[in-house]
Amino acid sequence: MQIDLQTRTIRLPEKPRRVKKITGTRLAPILGLSPWSTEFEVWCDMMGVYKKPFEETIYTAAGKIIEPKVINYLNRRYAFGKLQTPTQYFGGQPRYEWDHFPDEPVFGGMWDARTPTAIWELKTTKRVEDWYKHGQFSPPEYYKLQGALYAYLSGLDEFRIVLSILTDKEYEAPEKFEPSPDNTIVKKYSVAAEYPNFAAHLDRALKWYERHINGLVSPVWDDKKDREIVQALTTAHVPQPAAGEEGDIVAELIRRIEPLQARIDAVSEQIAEDEKALKQLKDQLKAELEARMKESDKKIQAAGKLYLFEVTKTAASGVDTDRLKADGLYEKYRKSGFTTKITIKRSDAV
Repeated sequence: MQIDLQTRTIRLPEKPRRVKKITGTRLAPILGLSPWSTEFEVWCDMMGVYKKPFEETIYTAAGKIIEPKVINYLNRRYAFGKLQTPTQYFGGQPRYEWDHFPDEPVFGGMWDARTPTAIWELKTTKRVEDWYKHGQFSPPEYYKLQGALYAYLSGLDEFRIVLSILTDKEYEAPEKFEPSPDNTIVKKYSVAAEYPNFAAHLDRALKWYERHINGLVSPVWDDKKDREIVQALTTAHVPQPAAGEEGDIVAELIRRIEPLQARIDAVSEQIAEDEKALKQLKDQLKAELEARMKESDKKIQAAGKLYLFEVTKTAASGVDTDRLKADGLYEKYRKSGFTTKITIKRSDAV
């Protein structure tokens, strides 16, 4: 793998044995229509160069739990028992387990549910505002493209976007969520009506595939959006020695440094707390000593067992008086008096 920092691209010496397909979630980034992912990220994933680690969240977990409930609800209210899950539709055949379009060479993916005439894509959100424009229900474009692609590949024209709106409490306990007309919205779309020339989108994706997948060169990465991926790919890692294996000099130096650094860190944390407390006390002492100074005093001292504490007066810092006088502001803003500072000296050094 050759990483070119000047052109911000990656070139591979040969095509991987297995290249992932352009799915519904990858189509929008390839077309530049996703705010969440980039074409560079998609390329890295498809070519097996890098994939961001998946982290289970309360949102993804909730989606898995409520999906059967939503499908049952849709079957009762809209599909009249004709809505099927992929397992039901394909009869559990292994070749369809991870790709519902195994005969397609470039495009693929997995839809959520379908009837004989439509693909149904199920989504959840707590941010309803992201799904409305000008007061009208309007799913994000990358979700619509996903439904349109799966309908198109299935030889269908109709697809439906189903949005279940969950509260924070329902995300924390999704098993308590019950779909209803108040919290679950169904929107019907036609591929032909929504995308009169949907094939043109796929042609653009195929050209992208030819240039970047078959051409073995990545799209240009975005320094901000792709920063995590680029940092991971341009960071070298020294392998840790196996159990029972003697480490090299790096491992030995780290072994010796770590306990020392840990002790210093612990002391530094304690020092930081002490310094904060010390400053507060010194400020209080300074105020107390200042209050005991006569106008004619230039210095006041207070002796402790270890240190001698002094507050001294110094002339206040000056300003450009000529410019102030020229602007007629000198007398208005002139300050008189003294500034003070506190110093601490060891008693044996006095």
